[in-house]
Amino acid sequence: MFKFFKSLLFFLCALKAKLFLFILLFSAGFNSLTAQEIKLEGKVLDSTLNPIPYTNLIATPLTENQSITFAITDNQGRYKLNLAQAVSYQLEITHMGFSKVTDTVKFSQNNEKDFYLKESNESLEEVLIQQEMAVIVKEDTITYRTDQFKTGKERKLREVLKKLPGVEVDREGNVTVNGKKVTKLLVEGKTFFTGNTKLGVNNIPADAVDEVVALDNYNEVGFLKGLSDSDQMALNIKLKKGKKKFLFGDLEAGGGIKERYLIHPTLFYYSPETTINVIADFNNIGKKSFTMQDYINFEGGYAAILDRSHSFGSIYGSDFARFLNQKDFLYQKNDFGAGSIAQQVNPNLRLEAFSIVNQGKTQTKTTNKIAYLTETNVDEFRESSQENTMLFSLNKIKLRFQPNSNSDLAYEAFFKSSNGDAHQTLNSFTILDTALTKINQQPKHLSVNQEIRYNKQFSYKHTSTLIANYKYSDQETDNNWFFSQPVFIDLIPFQPDGDFYNLIQQTATKKHQANIDLKHYWVLNNFNHIYPRAGFTFFNESFSTLDLQLLQDGTSNSFKKNGFNNDLNFRLTDNYIGFQYKAKAGDLILKPGVMYHSYFWKIDQYSNQIANKQKNLLLPELNIEYEISSAESLELDYNLKSNFTNASQYANRLRLVSFNQLYRGNEHLENQVYHSASLRYKQFNLYKGIFLNANFNYTKRIKSIRNSTQLESIDQVSTTIYTSLPENTYTLNGAINKKLPKYSFRLRANISLSNYSRIINDNTNDYQSQNYQYTFEASTRYKKWPNLTLGWEQRFSNFASNTFKNSFTQINPFAYLEWDFLNDFIFKANYTYSYYENKNSRQINRFNLGNLSLYYNKEDSPWGFELAVENIFDVQYKRENAFNQFLVTDRNIYVQPRTALFKLTYKL
Repeated sequence: MFKFFKSLLFFLCALKAKLFLFILLFSAGFNSLTAQEIKLEGKVLDSTLNPIPYTNLIATPLTENQSITFAITDNQGRYKLNLAQAVSYQLEITHMGFSKVTDTVKFSQNNEKDFYLKESNESLEEVLIQQEMAVIVKEDTITYRTDQFKTGKERKLREVLKKLPGVEVDREGNVTVNGKKVTKLLVEGKTFFTGNTKLGVNNIPADAVDEVVALDNYNEVGFLKGLSDSDQMALNIKLKKGKKKFLFGDLEAGGGIKERYLIHPTLFYYSPETTINVIADFNNIGKKSFTMQDYINFEGGYAAILDRSHSFGSIYGSDFARFLNQKDFLYQKNDFGAGSIAQQVNPNLRLEAFSIVNQGKTQTKTTNKIAYLTETNVDEFRESSQENTMLFSLNKIKLRFQPNSNSDLAYEAFFKSSNGDAHQTLNSFTILDTALTKINQQPKHLSVNQEIRYNKQFSYKHTSTLIANYKYSDQETDNNWFFSQPVFIDLIPFQPDGDFYNLIQQTATKKHQANIDLKHYWVLNNFNHIYPRAGFTFFNESFSTLDLQLLQDGTSNSFKKNGFNNDLNFRLTDNYIGFQYKAKAGDLILKPGVMYHSYFWKIDQYSNQIANKQKNLLLPELNIEYEISSAESLELDYNLKSNFTNASQYANRLRLVSFNQLYRGNEHLENQVYHSASLRYKQFNLYKGIFLNANFNYTKRIKSIRNSTQLESIDQVSTTIYTSLPENTYTLNGAINKKLPKYSFRLRANISLSNYSRIINDNTNDYQSQNYQYTFEASTRYKKWPNLTLGWEQRFSNFASNTFKNSFTQINPFAYLEWDFLNDFIFKANYTYSYYENKNSRQINRFNLGNLSLYYNKEDSPWGFELAVENIFDVQYKRENAFNQFLVTDRNIYVQPRTALFKLTYKL
């Protein structure tokens, strides 16, 4: 722990000088443009001189060529307005439940002034005030009246959101409110597609939006709010009155050099009873309309994945997920279509469904310089090129029945399917050998996940939730390997057969998982709750592999006698019972709990039982929340966690994983057990324009499933083991945003330290890994001037053991420019310079990446025109590094060459 904080202190000190100089230069560069502004600040108080938080102050200039200025008081009633010098403003101060105050102000220098509001008892006036207020803050709900912030030049919802106080939108379309990430998007209270923000933020037209409502601690079932802990932040988009029943959308089409094209239609129909959304995207410029983050959101988000009772493998391991994670390529073509419908069948029954289909084709190329950290110190140069196609489909149907305000019944069904075809050519060169490998792969996957949720509130004190879930998954992969020479000649009995050795491999996995979970919420009083919980999980997975040599005469050479091929069945039952206690004392909330699990599992290999075990485990948990103020909180979370792995790691016979790696599972594996603790701090201060969040996480593994590896030259044979080898991981990440009237600053940092042990060639080796990363950026916030973002990103990586040490660094200065000029033109450009250095080998790589676009749209015209250029410097490849316990890789990843596209858009 001492080493962790020592490293943290060193890291922060190293940043100090660079950041101070950067801020000084950036501030000086724009100081001349802000010199004509003065500050008006003070407090808004009630008749008893108590501060009134979250009061709106709107300053409207009484002369032309000046902009409206807006402020919200903080929890101490303080406000700060930036006004043009010697300009008259009409100032309106509004807050729900108080009479509006109107004043005319004009200042030639900085000034202070307090305002006093009188309570109003007239309900009609309250309604009128609510309509006039730009921002309404009530407990964990913030309502933005968007007309107060629009200029009329906004094209999409994202441009509107960027202008709302406390709201941030990144370049991908992810949204945060007061530093907290939005996890669900609603339109008129109904889920938009999967609820992911990106599709809605990047496609909903700005002129259709009336209000934006941020809902913290969102829960779909109203009567569970305050009982079922939810950390979700939802964004509800309310449409204009004239748009309550209407059709809108965009059509974008483009073409460019080297037969590049893009067709992107979006169509939205909304009425109070029916909502239909259609989005399509056909292009060969490498644009993905559905990403890995979207897939995670489709699965319920990170929280839902981590909260599942068992983790039988990772969603990241599928061929489908690897396709989505493919960010760099020589060429990529995507045909994407998505549609959703929401229908209010009757006042109590609602139907929601959507379908997403994507067919993609990708070509990639990489070169790798690999140093093996063994006694022989072998170096390998590897070149790989691949072409693959992937067709996937994601579908959901949901029925929600609410017969009354105290009952909620929902049925959901998820259907996922994918199949692909991949062709890879791989060349490996060492000082002793040269090998050529060709691989053809055909993966197929189908899964169905059905869930019924029933929530019932019997009384104020008693509420219950019952969840029943069943999941089926069927996955098959056919691999066809061609080797220029035999591989693993001591383990694989190849027969001589011409110029190539053809190995056929088939793997198949079928899973059945059923779960019933019952939780009761018992409210003892306003300050004490108890939540008993019980459930049952049944898991059955079959896993089979077949490796054999296909000979030219049509016969085959079986490897079964040499320890290959698996036919395994893994069955697990988990009975659990426990409770959580929730107590509130002032601003402190305590939630201790404990769950008792009883595990039974059996494993059969070729109908022979190779494992039959039972284990009981007590898993405590503790959550502590402290609300320092309405804008500042601290949270501590601790869990003792347990999970089982999937059947493939129990399969105790050999199978080929890659041209230089064999793998064997282990039937003696048991559940992993580890301590997980986190400390989270967040603060937002509207008066000072500061948004801060920080997270510290610590994981200590008691029992783990890890690989033991035997190395000979570049060949690896790995076996899974169940071990208590020490393993600790510390991570610290955080971000701080500072907003000023004309520019803003942001600092993000991440530190990850770990120490652990692994077994290589029967020797237990200790390792230490250190990764540091920070990003600083500064942006202007002008309405009439070009807006520029300048940033600096730097990464450090150190990896060491008792016998070696490796260090890497990467520096990425970047800049983004957006300029609205001549009323009808928008120019955008971004630039990133990359400097990469492997400090041990002294390998250095530098490259530039840049993109630009020019968009033209005449005011009130539905037509738009855009010229976009990607990779303007025509960079051939990026460089990155990777390392593990016995090798270090310097990798060149080839990227798509320069593309230029002329696009035409039409707004319905």
